[in-house]
Amino acid sequence: MTAFQNTRRILAGAAALLLSGTASHAVAQEARNVILFIGDAGGLPTLNAGGILANDKPQSLFIHSMPYVGLSDTSSLNQWVTDSGAGMTAIMTGRKTNNAMVSAVPTGQAGAVAPVKTFLEYAEQRGLSTGVMTNMKIWDATPAATFAHVGARKDKDEIFRQMLKPRFGDGVDILIGKGRADAAASFAKQQTTPEQAFAAAGYRYGEDTAIVRDAARVAVLRDADFAPIPAVEATIAQLARNPKGYFLMVEWDMHTDDPKKGLGHVREMDEMIRRVSQIAGKDTLILFTADHSFGLRMSGGTRGEPLAAQYDAEVAKPGVTDATNDVISVHGGHTGEEVIAAASGPGADKVHGFFPNTRLFDVMLSAMGWKPEK
Repeated sequence: MTAFQNTRRILAGAAALLLSGTASHAVAQEARNVILFIGDAGGLPTLNAGGILANDKPQSLFIHSMPYVGLSDTSSLNQWVTDSGAGMTAIMTGRKTNNAMVSAVPTGQAGAVAPVKTFLEYAEQRGLSTGVMTNMKIWDATPAATFAHVGARKDKDEIFRQMLKPRFGDGVDILIGKGRADAAASFAKQQTTPEQAFAAAGYRYGEDTAIVRDAARVAVLRDADFAPIPAVEATIAQLARNPKGYFLMVEWDMHTDDPKKGLGHVREMDEMIRRVSQIAGKDTLILFTADHSFGLRMSGGTRGEPLAAQYDAEVAKPGVTDATNDVISVHGGHTGEEVIAAASGPGADKVHGFFPNTRLFDVMLSAMGWKPEK
């Protein structure tokens, strides 16, 4: 063998090893779990003000440190400014729909709709464990879009019915949210109680998030706030027992109709994401985004002084309203600008640039190595 042939043989071997290593790396990078965080109404203005209000410095949230970032269009099929139903439907199904619809699309026939398969249903069909956690009502548009299909987001009776009659698998394994009184009223129309209905579907039912640690199928419905980090830790510990993996959606309300409350929720969700990033494992895609933005603006404030104190001082002035506050003000409701999407873990590199919110469904599918159904 000549020196040239030997060199070619060495180079070919090195190339083969490199390709082999690349293939192995690609397999290793496939996600086992997906955790989707939704900051409801958590647009860029809200994240910016929430971070500075909490930490008195810019870009101080854990979200700001996530390695992959893009900007997501949130427009719905029929409006430039989306509601949560259409916004979350796009993320969960890869399809744009009309405002007020939940994981369903119009058929064009006298207001009829057709269901569209959600990412959670893909997970259920494949035997993964699933969870939905929210500090809003469990039947509200964002959580409902993970498992239900309705033409009107306010149809809570039908959403509760579908919650316990899933199209795929055995349905959401862990449900945590508000709406306990709503559930009682809805199931009463069926001559039953939530306790009876959830028990018949195999759930342990209660209002204390601590019960999540003791059962694989749990429905926690309450009418009061709860501590987010213990709840999400217990949920992940329970879901992670499934060797096939899990999907978890966590929604946290960031609407700033009440600016101080909404911006406080930014800090709460950010702390949750930080903690989950520590415990979820390297085989987990963690994705944060908002379903839509909101009309909040940070229009004042002096550096070197706590922003919260400056905001409170403005609130205390006679005649000052949320709309006229010179530090942080609110003008209207939902708005149509792009929102941030931030990601870490396997498949996170596909989150970059400008894109429609429907692409986030493809990001999650691709991370798991699944193909979309036609």
